[in-house]
Amino acid sequence: MGKGKRNKARRRAEETDFRTRAEEVLTRNFRQQIRNSELWPQMVAEFGEEGAEELLRQCKGELRTGATRNESGHSPADIQ
Repeated sequence: MGKGKRNKARRRAEETDFRTRAEEVLTRNFRQQIRNSELWPQMVAEFGEEGAEELLRQCKGELRTGATRNESGHSPADIQ
């Protein structure tokens, strides 16, 4: 295996590690925001504590690449 191929494999591994870690952080923050919102007591009232926690475990943050403009006309390049 040549040096270029090794470097490419290493970069892909680093990118995957970053992506995985970023999605973990997004998921944790998203779940915490839901717990601190006015939606959480409603979820607990409707589904019970265990049911609400189960729903929350199904919520996952996802890092998307190549995002396009949204309805408001903003693109990822607009975020600074």
